[in-house]
Amino acid sequence: MTNIWKKKSIFFYLSYWSRLEVRHCIDVMHVEKNVCDNLIGTLLNINGKTNNGLNARLDLIQMNIRGELTPIEMGKRTYLPPPVTPCQKMKK
Repeated sequence: MTNIWKKKSIFFYLSYWSRLEVRHCIDVMHVEKNVCDNLIGTLLNINGKTNNGLNARLDLIQMNIRGELTPIEMGKRTYLPPPVTPCQKMKK
């Protein structure tokens, strides 16, 4: 059984990480802001603040998951079906 504290952080795979003098100082304020902005932007579907665009939907097709979220092409336009969030009621 491996100890979880002995695992290497994914940051060590970055080329510049070994040269940093203070590796443990991740700017918590900016991390919180980015996570909050992405979460609120996705839940409220704020235009320009959501990470739920065409490229993300095309990635879902490549990963072969969430087929109900694939883009729908109608003529020259591409439509994105709205995602089901926990705030919405599920259709039966």
